[in-house]
Amino acid sequence: MRKGLNTAALLALISIISLSCQKPETPPDSTSSQETTQPTEPPKPQPAPGKYVLPLIETTDIHGHIVDTDESGTVLYRLAYVADKADDMRGHGDARKKDRLLLLDGGDLYQGASVSNLLSGWPLFVAIDQMGYDAVALGNHEFDWGIENTVDSDATLPDYEWNSLPYENKVPVLCANLYKDGQRVSFTSDYTIVEKSALAQNGDEIPVKIGIVGFAVNYASSIMSSQFTGKGFSIRADYSIVNTIAQELETNHGCHATILLTHGQAQSAAESLGSSSPIDLVLGGHSHGVFNDKTSWGLPYLQGGCYCTHYAAATLRFILDEKGNISFAGIGNMAVPSVNAASSTATSENADDLSEEILAVSDAALEATAQQQKEVLGYIKVGATTSYLQGSGQRAATMSNWMCDLIRRIGHADVAFVNSGGIRTSFPLNGQSRRDITVANVYEMFPFNNHVYVYSLTYEELLQVFQYALTSGGSALFSRMTGLDCYFSSGVVIKLIKDGTTIYHSGVWTSDWSSRSVTMAVSDYVATTERTDYYTGMPNPLIEWNQTSRLIESNAIDNESAVAVLREESAASGGHLYIDTSPHFIQQ
Repeated sequence: MRKGLNTAALLALISIISLSCQKPETPPDSTSSQETTQPTEPPKPQPAPGKYVLPLIETTDIHGHIVDTDESGTVLYRLAYVADKADDMRGHGDARKKDRLLLLDGGDLYQGASVSNLLSGWPLFVAIDQMGYDAVALGNHEFDWGIENTVDSDATLPDYEWNSLPYENKVPVLCANLYKDGQRVSFTSDYTIVEKSALAQNGDEIPVKIGIVGFAVNYASSIMSSQFTGKGFSIRADYSIVNTIAQELETNHGCHATILLTHGQAQSAAESLGSSSPIDLVLGGHSHGVFNDKTSWGLPYLQGGCYCTHYAAATLRFILDEKGNISFAGIGNMAVPSVNAASSTATSENADDLSEEILAVSDAALEATAQQQKEVLGYIKVGATTSYLQGSGQRAATMSNWMCDLIRRIGHADVAFVNSGGIRTSFPLNGQSRRDITVANVYEMFPFNNHVYVYSLTYEELLQVFQYALTSGGSALFSRMTGLDCYFSSGVVIKLIKDGTTIYHSGVWTSDWSSRSVTMAVSDYVATTERTDYYTGMPNPLIEWNQTSRLIESNAIDNESAVAVLREESAASGGHLYIDTSPHFIQQ
């Protein structure tokens, strides 16, 4: 809601005040010879009994992609397209009525695309509010930059400035099962109740109340420990919490229908609620999947993909009976439409398919990040992709090699690891001989603002890291590596080769290599995530080493440091940025 009066409202107020200050034509003590009567409006006809519908749209896992760019560099205004589809249901311009659509998001709004990362999520704060969302779920990536920076203390999205005016953001943030030090946090709401208008085919409308319950799967392992468990946060993944709240909303708050809005896979959440759940629809997220189905007992669930390449849509159906009673009649028209490139390009042909408001926000974000989007650090001659390198046992790719090498150089280290979940983008050549890399690309490569942790170890201690990396518990954390060749088979380290020299083979060290020092660099997430392997009982060894002198540095921020490293490399190489194409985890 914009603070203050707009010009039209101010002029109207001045006019009213001016009229009230004029002297009356008839003296106060005189009596008018004629009494004036005000015309009365005819009573509004009662809505006819029958079927009524309320449309619904869900987005999820936008990850900052208010805009996207195709291979040719054309900007795709994906969220502006979704906004226009929402207004097709609510009406455009002066005819727009927010109460004719239920608009929701499943979480992970900000972190990901450079246009959002470089502005700390500002484009999404603005767009979600301007689009009139009714609620958003709390995603795990809302913690990446510190939860205090992505959610206001009153359990709404952050306030912001737009067009030089301050706005108070009223969009509620929902999560009923998030705790801090054992107590429910105050910066999320358990639920929200929205009042909407369901329409009949003849244009009649009836008021309906929808209860929306927020929930999260236990995504603690997907968040940097320093931002989550390290601050006392925890998630209680107990679906009876949802069912209890939903029953309360329908029984005591007069809600005609209840919806679960969860940052968790839609199907899994629907099935976890149980067949006796009062929930009428499940809207999911987190997994980036597209879902449109029902459980075996008929509970519908939807999930709108990710990155604004899709959105979920449905209609809530209601019945008005002869006595004026309203009842919920189910979910219909479930679909997950795609947002294709042709429809979301700003062309004259698409002028009626893109929201002008969200186009303006998108263009403002592009303008604010134009320097970083245009500043070329250098070029690559090998595509940086997530495709597995042959022989790596699905543990190496050119993108991960490049990221590891950058972390090594940031930390002046011999060896570096990245986790599989930390690889968030790719830069293919798309048939070209080379590709420019910009500052903004680096912020896509390193979107989390991770600190780089640097350790001084012996090779004997580094072998512990490799052994842990080959367990099911450690494989996702220490999944990619450069600086050493590790040959493995069936979860066992066979040999280690350093610069062509075998330093370890089948349990035997060469010469004094076991006691020699080695420097290792990893991201904050890898360094601080506690994940004990279920089968072997092996913990992440870095958790213990963080409290010792083995940890020698943890101040450098990955993305800004990587920009500095690449600038230095480009200056020395004539712009060519090297990418290693060899696997360093090698399966035998």
